[in-house]
Amino acid sequence: MSAKYYTMEFIINDIVYVSLREKIESLLIDDKGGHFKIKGHDHIGLWVEHPGLEYDIDSKGNKEKVDCVFLIPWSNIETIMHFPDKEGFDFEGILDKNKIGFKNPALKSGKNA
Repeated sequence: MSAKYYTMEFIINDIVYVSLREKIESLLIDDKGGHFKIKGHDHIGLWVEHPGLEYDIDSKGNKEKVDCVFLIPWSNIETIMHFPDKEGFDFEGILDKNKIGFKNPALKSGKNA
């Protein structure tokens, strides 16, 4: 990196690893870390992309896979790890959606939860 210092602006539209203090049960995320594409940040937290999240669409337990952007509050972020020189983790258009989102270890197929 050629910059003298690092800021949040370096990670916008890049894939980073986010380690969480607590699981996000309201989104059915049963893990405390994962790779996400950073879409933005504000005083509340990080806005991250999660492709293919399985989301309950009704009270009958029916689920639908949806691409979504959601907020992780700063208070729930333990650390963020960026990969500035790793191929496929930078730049719009070369994003491999299999690299990002939480993985559900209970699923044998290894698809996003």
